[in-house]
Amino acid sequence: MTSPTGRLVGLLAKGAAPIAVAVAVQSAGNLAFHSVVGRMLDPDAYGALGAVLAAMLMLGVPLGAVQTAASALVAEHGPGWASARRTLRSVALWSLPPALVVLAGAPFLRDYFHLGSLLESAQLAPYLVIAAVTAAARGLLLGDKKVGAVAMTYFVATAVRLGLGLALVIPLGITGALAATVLGELAALAITLRPLRQPDAGAASSTLRLSAVAHAGFAVTGLFLFSTVDLLLARHHLIDGASGAYVAAATIAKTVLALPAGIMAAVFPRLLAGWLKPGRGKVLLNGAIAVAGPALLGGLVMVAVPTLVLRILYGDGYLDATGLVRTLASVAALTSLVTVLTNAALARRSWIVVIPWFGAVLEVALIELWHGSATQIAACSAAALAPTLLLMVLLEGRAWIRSPRPAPEPALAA
Repeated sequence: MTSPTGRLVGLLAKGAAPIAVAVAVQSAGNLAFHSVVGRMLDPDAYGALGAVLAAMLMLGVPLGAVQTAASALVAEHGPGWASARRTLRSVALWSLPPALVVLAGAPFLRDYFHLGSLLESAQLAPYLVIAAVTAAARGLLLGDKKVGAVAMTYFVATAVRLGLGLALVIPLGITGALAATVLGELAALAITLRPLRQPDAGAASSTLRLSAVAHAGFAVTGLFLFSTVDLLLARHHLIDGASGAYVAAATIAKTVLALPAGIMAAVFPRLLAGWLKPGRGKVLLNGAIAVAGPALLGGLVMVAVPTLVLRILYGDGYLDATGLVRTLASVAALTSLVTVLTNAALARRSWIVVIPWFGAVLEVALIELWHGSATQIAACSAAALAPTLLLMVLLEGRAWIRSPRPAPEPALAA
């Protein structure tokens, strides 16, 4: 019988390794970015920065569906620059109206997150367009099995963000740190153009359709809202340095979800292929071990030594957030199981993908009722996780344990 470690190694060896390594480097770079910037800015300013960065991630999350659909397009029709060019142009056009809405709402975002200038919130608009096109480009490369090229985009984005971010935060503060994040995505997009330029091998009419990403976008967005909305509400409700402490703890805790997200890209096709076959329960179990295993291990480390992690990353100014790190790291680790089960539901196109949306609504409701301290907000996040995870395990787990329905037998000839 294959051990859990063996299952994880097997999945990595079959295509996920470059992206897993790239995501690990990106996560380390993200922690380094937050660590240095958190030391340069005062806690209140750092809390504002963390909220806007979380909003950037939230705007970009539905683009994971764009990446998946673009990958499927190339796998079905074959690669080619003409098809890639049409796809990138379509995605840019689709993302332009939402970006304009975000730009028009920049004054509201500035006031809601207590930002110092309109430019800080307005940068969300170009980020949305650039991140959308970059996600599509990565999907096109993944569909052509150019995993190394996709991994390189993560390396480049991380390097640009770190280099420019640390240089710009001194003269420009929050604006400089946000600009570096936008430029990092732009650099990643530039890296994709060369490997995408190749003779056309696919059908001339192949292009990405908006309907192809709708279902996946719904599932992915609900999952991200469920795992991140607490950070945004913490910035709104907490004052002074309390929001900075929450952002620091949440940034550390949610890092445990980064590597599993990369591995999930390799697990999801297995869920698609295994749903209608005998032994599909084992497929789901193996996927859960591969994805949630690293998250649970990382969560245990953070729960065991939160003071050490905080001191290394942020210095002594955030040591009062050790309890927050323990709570939020536990929540993040268990949320990785919700991630696996949501993707399992997505693989079989089930309505169960709506459950994380209900979890996010419950989390918002609880936080709106109890937000007097960072500890209360963290407790509300944990309280919303419990019923969400339980429902996912009961409903989705049962679906995968049941034997698949046999294919209908052909009618007998008369």
